[in-house]
Amino acid sequence: MTSWPSTKARRVYAALLVVGWQLSVAAFIASGLIAQSVFAHTANDASCVNDPSWTAPQKPFRIYGNTWHVGPRGLGVFLITAPTGNVLIDGGVPGNAPLIEANIRSLGIKLRDIRWILNSHAHCDHAGGIAQLARASGAQIIASAADTQLLARGGRDDPQYSDRFPFPPVRVTRTVADGESLRLGDLVLTAHSTPGHTKGNTTWTWKSCEDTRCLHMVLVGSLSAPGYRLIANPKYPDIVKDFEHGFAVVEALPCEIALAPHPGMVSFWQRVAKRDQGDADALMDSTVCRAYAKDARESFAKELKKQQ
Repeated sequence: MTSWPSTKARRVYAALLVVGWQLSVAAFIASGLIAQSVFAHTANDASCVNDPSWTAPQKPFRIYGNTWHVGPRGLGVFLITAPTGNVLIDGGVPGNAPLIEANIRSLGIKLRDIRWILNSHAHCDHAGGIAQLARASGAQIIASAADTQLLARGGRDDPQYSDRFPFPPVRVTRTVADGESLRLGDLVLTAHSTPGHTKGNTTWTWKSCEDTRCLHMVLVGSLSAPGYRLIANPKYPDIVKDFEHGFAVVEALPCEIALAPHPGMVSFWQRVAKRDQGDADALMDSTVCRAYAKDARESFAKELKKQQ
């Protein structure tokens, strides 16, 4: 015959049951919170991807000299190499970082050799992967002072998009002013303020050389205003004046190879295809920057007139 346990033993057993039940409930809640967090992150990633090419793999390749394309097919992410350290410009959408990291490694380049990560502007399709890339590389993040707060908010409270396109918050290490040059040994990159698309939208310029031939490289800041409120916008009252300034800056820049956050802005893939077909100088066209600024100005004027 089995004997009943003592009163003390029964109390201990009951207490253990309660503790076990509490731990189970806590685990259930925690798992729910984790799932919710993962879902929210995934949802944020998905909200940013308006074009499947933004996450499409693309084999990295040399554009000219020490300038490389290392991003997905549909977004401009560029690596500039130098003996004193490398520079990465932009980070694609949230979730692009592993693709970019793999592309860089495939070139035989260590992530830890990236000294700086620059940003063209604080939107999820160009700043979305920067926080993760900075953690992986230990690089400093450099951006225009005017976009610093929007980057820190992860795109929330955007003057045009409000909270529609969030991304992992980016803590800027160093800010740059209009016309300021950054130096890594012989590598010099200059920030040109082209505001409007964001308040801190930046066009970056540098020179890349092959043998003794050095060319002016220009990463054109976005000059578009897709669905923007241009009139009486309390969050950006100077937007029209800023866009006009940006058009003028891009039109005046020495520009021999034009690059862009979105390749289509400067017919990048069409020019790459021509080069691959044997036209060695197909990427070199000093008219591209001016043509892009002219088209952007005309499109902007039409939208402004419509809103007026």
